[in-house]
Amino acid sequence: MTDAPLPSPSHLGDLTPEEEEKFRIHSRIDILYTLRKIMRRNMLITFYFDQGNQFILTSILSVDDKTDQLIIDCGNDQELNKLALESTELTFITSLDRIKIEFSSNQINEIEFEDRYVFAIKLPTTLIRIQRRNHYRIPTPIIVPITCIVPIPDQNTQIKAEITIIDISCGGVGVIDHHPAISFEPGITYHNCQIDLPGIGRIFTTIQVKNTYEMTLKNGTTRKRAGCEFIDLPIEIEAMIQRYVTMKEQSRITP
Repeated sequence: MTDAPLPSPSHLGDLTPEEEEKFRIHSRIDILYTLRKIMRRNMLITFYFDQGNQFILTSILSVDDKTDQLIIDCGNDQELNKLALESTELTFITSLDRIKIEFSSNQINEIEFEDRYVFAIKLPTTLIRIQRRNHYRIPTPIIVPITCIVPIPDQNTQIKAEITIIDISCGGVGVIDHHPAISFEPGITYHNCQIDLPGIGRIFTTIQVKNTYEMTLKNGTTRKRAGCEFIDLPIEIEAMIQRYVTMKEQSRITP
């Protein structure tokens, strides 16, 4: 690997601990999936050590959940490799689908792998996916669509309007407006909306309409498509949505 000037690991410095935790993934299934995707694409990883003063460009060679090891390539500079092996604060940063990925370790070993010496660390128990803008949006099933149940106060009663979700991300949902009791005009906010995520669970959230436009369906009828943003989404709810998005993405890729 060749060294080149890259941003230091302090890019997280502008995040509060609460904000950092919001981007932290704890699910082992999601962590293994992310690491293996980085490996399959042979993405370069910047490996920082010596209190962030030194780095090596590396890549993932193997993700072994049986031995709980992540095997990564060594650098070309043997002095830097030696210094890395003596370090205890290790930070690994890369980018996947324009999303910054970071994980850390406090111990590193040198092992023999495929007739050469490489680095090995313990599989991380958490990793951070920094996805500030343009949340990855995934289309929802067409045959059995996901719906959003929206409570609408109506004088002394409450109507529960059911609308169809056509895509979802950690930032919000795209819906088709086909219920006469709902007005999807930009700026309108609906509270305590219920969404059942198959395989994940039920979430309750506040949505705010951001934009709308007319769309023509295959049968020739027109419907209003509305883009809605999640408002003040709790960390645990965002984690559920992220798990659903990851699960659907994985099912599309896996044969």
